[in-house]
Amino acid sequence: MTRLVRMGEELNALLASVARTASDSLAFRTVVINLYRREWNDFIVTTVYGSEEAREQLLGQVRQVPDWEPLLDQRFLQRGAYLVPYGEFDWETLDGETFTPDISVSDDPNAWHPEDALFAPMRGSDGQLLGILSVDEPISGRKPSGDEIDVLVAVSEHAALAVEAAQEAARAKANRDALERLLEVSTRLNESADAASLLEQVCAAISDALGFEKVAVQLLNDDGYHRTVASVGFGEGENTGSSLVADELERILQPEFDVAGCFLIPHDAARGLLPDRPVGYLSARDGRGPHAWQNHWLFVPLQDRRGRRIGYIWADDPLDRLRPEPERLQILRAFANQATTALEQAAQFEEIQNAYQYHRALIDASPVAIIDFDLEGRVRSWNRGAAEIFGWTEEEATGRISPIVPPEDLRFFLDNITRIARGDVMRDLDLRRLHRDGTMIDVSTSAAPVRDSHGTVTGVISTMIDVTARKRSERALAASQGRKDAVLRASLDCVVIVGDDGLVTEVNPAAEETFGWTRADAIGKPFLELAVSQEHRADLGEVLASSDSPLLGERFEINAQRSDHRSFPAEIAITRVDVPGPLLFAVSLRDVTKRREHEERLRDTEAKYRTLVEQLPLATYINSTGMPVKTTYISPQVEAMLGFPVSDWLQPDFLLDRLHPDDHDRVLAEVERTHLTGEDFHMEYRLFAADGRIVWVLDETIAVRDEEYRPLLLQGFLVDITERVEREGALRQSEELNRFVAESSHELIAVLELDGSVDYISPSVKPLLGYAPEELVGRIWGDVVHPDDLEAAGTYFGGCMSGLNLPTPRTRTRHKDGTWVPLEGSVSVLRDAQGTPTHFVAVCRPAHRAALQPAAA
Repeated sequence: MTRLVRMGEELNALLASVARTASDSLAFRTVVINLYRREWNDFIVTTVYGSEEAREQLLGQVRQVPDWEPLLDQRFLQRGAYLVPYGEFDWETLDGETFTPDISVSDDPNAWHPEDALFAPMRGSDGQLLGILSVDEPISGRKPSGDEIDVLVAVSEHAALAVEAAQEAARAKANRDALERLLEVSTRLNESADAASLLEQVCAAISDALGFEKVAVQLLNDDGYHRTVASVGFGEGENTGSSLVADELERILQPEFDVAGCFLIPHDAARGLLPDRPVGYLSARDGRGPHAWQNHWLFVPLQDRRGRRIGYIWADDPLDRLRPEPERLQILRAFANQATTALEQAAQFEEIQNAYQYHRALIDASPVAIIDFDLEGRVRSWNRGAAEIFGWTEEEATGRISPIVPPEDLRFFLDNITRIARGDVMRDLDLRRLHRDGTMIDVSTSAAPVRDSHGTVTGVISTMIDVTARKRSERALAASQGRKDAVLRASLDCVVIVGDDGLVTEVNPAAEETFGWTRADAIGKPFLELAVSQEHRADLGEVLASSDSPLLGERFEINAQRSDHRSFPAEIAITRVDVPGPLLFAVSLRDVTKRREHEERLRDTEAKYRTLVEQLPLATYINSTGMPVKTTYISPQVEAMLGFPVSDWLQPDFLLDRLHPDDHDRVLAEVERTHLTGEDFHMEYRLFAADGRIVWVLDETIAVRDEEYRPLLLQGFLVDITERVEREGALRQSEELNRFVAESSHELIAVLELDGSVDYISPSVKPLLGYAPEELVGRIWGDVVHPDDLEAAGTYFGGCMSGLNLPTPRTRTRHKDGTWVPLEGSVSVLRDAQGTPTHFVAVCRPAHRAALQPAAA
């Protein structure tokens, strides 16, 4: 069987080999394997070895899990297998056919009866039931012995390992095949720039590699809806449901459904999150049981490089009818990443083509000097703007060390080229440069590295603007602008400056981060369409259209809108900016999503906490820190425990007033320590109940701390342990009484391990045999028994363990002085709760004997 585990055969061939091997090794003519099907949560007979009649009746038969439960009952369990004797089970209660071999019935009670049955579960390494091995018609004609059942159980365990290995190998091969298909698709995706064609390839690859009949890609449109752009497996006119809007997708992509970046959502949970959504596609390949696909929703979000959600892939109808495992979902996530990469590559290719033409025209038309230098400072290109500003033509400047750098600045210029070659960027550097006629020109210069496709710096591009005439006014303007920019950048709230025409004129970094668009995206766009949900645009439009609206300067809440059309709650305030010129408004906006979620979670948590603690069999409480002890909450269970109403416990130091006088000082000291340091509190002490009873309680308290580890409050509970304390006291009293009796007895009392070693021996051993008790504890009692009496003593101890009532033998025991002392007495067997022997208890006394003789005689 071990060889079969290592062979790695296909499952069907493996099961046939397992059945044949089990028959040969266990000597049963008929072996049947019932294999568990995860997709249907049932057992199917996959293999029947031996009897042709059994094969015809059983092969392919399916039984549900509840059908097996009465057969695998504990009353039939023997050494890990289940032996169902004739007459102990009514086989007529089972649906379907059962196999009864045609063998004669014997009067021998140990003979195998035709209606006897023997099953061995096949469990995987995680304890899950993989199948059931059933054997019948023993060649010996007799019921199996305990050793034979042990062999059957061992065979079933090895068979389970073989089945598990084969199933794991099949899953691993499927995953390898899927990854190979992923690599194949990845290679082909780079061969095309057509987005629709790319996504059709992705859908087909997911369907083939991961075994989903239905796959679709839906991308987010400008209207906020997701539209299908590619699909596989859907028939013409088939109901795939209405398109999801961005908010609907956001609601169903909850963290608890996230598996390896995919979202696997139970149907009921999805319908609960979107109760108003009309019924869409219903799975055609559902299974049954805890592992089965049951109309689940499987979504894989697609995000661009900036983290914005641009759509999703959804898949349905798995061929194996099972929920995909995390490894499969990781591969599905990888397919989705390939799709996103391919889309970006297609978009980038188009952008590059357009950008090249655009940039060439922009450079030629720009009045700004745009100069390209190599890494030694020589001019490689010189645009028309540079010629107009500095007087040199492109032909005169190209190939020379920059002719506009004054000699005294040449080293500074070359050092800057070196710095930029290392990756630095220079912006708005004020320099003085030479005109062809020898005059000096004030310029504002910016420069950055030029990189090739491998990221290697190959040159420096520099732009220069003639600022001679405007330098002073621009300096003043830059100072003013710098102050404004500093304020905007420092603000944690979103700040948007809106003109009287409703268009955005400025935004701060917080607004870019919150809404998901850049400053360049926002400037010049209508503020209301850009950042406000449809239902609030009319009201805010009236505020922005008036210079004296009562809402100016007030804070109120609206639904704002991110760049991907997802809405979120926001607190907003609009103020008028009093500056010369056209009217401006400053819009301050704060995302309150987390605050709302926190408030909702806090309400839910408080309700769940109160419901939980008021159902526990103990009294929970919350104390504020510091003395005196102030209880702010205690659960109603305290009234049943001690009789006082909850209102009494909310009075300062009420707990300390109910303490038993003998416990008061030690409890008070620990309470003060906990309230001072915030350390944990754990004590058992006595309280007086309302009716005067003394109640023992276990009191445990921990500190709840803030982000800086400072105690905020003390959380604890009280448990009534009176019964346990009283029981432990009674037990200690009983143990002391037993020890007193043993140590007061004149008879020798000993407790022995099953191997004969001494655990305890009473002090009476000293006068009887001359040994102190500690000299014999841990020794084997047989070491001091006369060799001629050992066999009789061993027989007597064995009989006691088996429950036999044997006559007590007389045994000669060695005295410390070397003489033999005849002893007689009785032995009792101590057993645990399951009836298993654990110790012997021997009570001995001197036997009537002749005068002592030396041991040497």
